[in-house]
Amino acid sequence: MTAPSPALQPVGNKWSGWVLTGLFLVVAALVFAAIYLTITANSHYYALIAIGILALIFALGSYLAESFSRDPTAQRSLAWGFFGMGFAVLFLTVGLGPTYGVLSTVDQLWGLAVIVVVLIITIALIAWRGRAVRATANQQVARQAWRNETPPSAFSYATANSPSVPTTSPPPPSGAPPSPPRSP
Repeated sequence: MTAPSPALQPVGNKWSGWVLTGLFLVVAALVFAAIYLTITANSHYYALIAIGILALIFALGSYLAESFSRDPTAQRSLAWGFFGMGFAVLFLTVGLGPTYGVLSTVDQLWGLAVIVVVLIITIALIAWRGRAVRATANQQVARQAWRNETPPSAFSYATANSPSVPTTSPPPPSGAPPSPPRSP
């Protein structure tokens, strides 16, 4: 297979992904601020829970956006940032719930248990995805080595498998005496 001509090569710019990431961060910050300011002062606990859940949804969206990019570095860093922010906000909010008189200690423990289970599931999925990425990279190494091999020509293949080429028996093992000739 031949490489495409230089005229068909995609035009790449390294800065567009980072600009879109910055704009998405600004929009996310404005949405988080709007949620926090919209929900009244007596219910900031629920605003923080909503912000934590929304950050996890943004992390999932950023992770899925990696598939649309040739260089997903910006989307991957955004996904990890939202992942960390979402779980940090949720753990701190639920952990400090009894301090603000919003949760009882039993409710706090149940909330933390739910968050820990979600975190365990998420980490298991991340590990599974990482293993799949490594397996694909190993396949690409073998595939590239196969592509670099020179293919046999049709002439050499036809000559080697021609019916006019006599078949020979393999030579005797080096330590064994030669077999006597057969008589007709």
